[in-house]
Amino acid sequence: MSKKIRVGWDDLKPGDLMSRTDWHSMIKVEGDGVGVSATWKLGVEKEPVSVFLVVYEEDFAYATRPAPKKKPRPSIVEPILPGEYWARIRFGSQTGWGRIIKRYAPRSDNWLFGHDDKAPYQTSWCGTLAGLHPWMTWEELLEVNKQTPILELLSAEEYYTRKAKGEL
Repeated sequence: MSKKIRVGWDDLKPGDLMSRTDWHSMIKVEGDGVGVSATWKLGVEKEPVSVFLVVYEEDFAYATRPAPKKKPRPSIVEPILPGEYWARIRFGSQTGWGRIIKRYAPRSDNWLFGHDDKAPYQTSWCGTLAGLHPWMTWEELLEVNKQTPILELLSAEEYYTRKAKGEL
């Protein structure tokens, strides 16, 4: 069963189901303004009858329409290029911005990173008790962020441009 929302007099649109205080059923809105054409059955086994009704605001009780479908949240796609990225993340009921660094993947024999070469991401909000920000894979980053989901991901250029324009 689809969810419905209530609609006020000033927001009536064709397709809405309208009710008046003295009606026993909902009537489908077909036109704009006070003229409302409606179709309903006269009795259980009768054929539908189409009539033209005039409904005035003082007689109007309410109307309903199907609730708008929620837009799916855009999926966050793993960055292709190394560099700085900014993620809008949710902390409880608040949102904020955190930095993600994707490093150039070093060769596996690099003494600085060693075996960690398959973990190119570091975030500004995923620290350990020692305050260190561990390097992780994209999958680990998303797993860690189940408590602080990423809502939007911007390149550094997009982030700083929008920030300079006052859009963030």
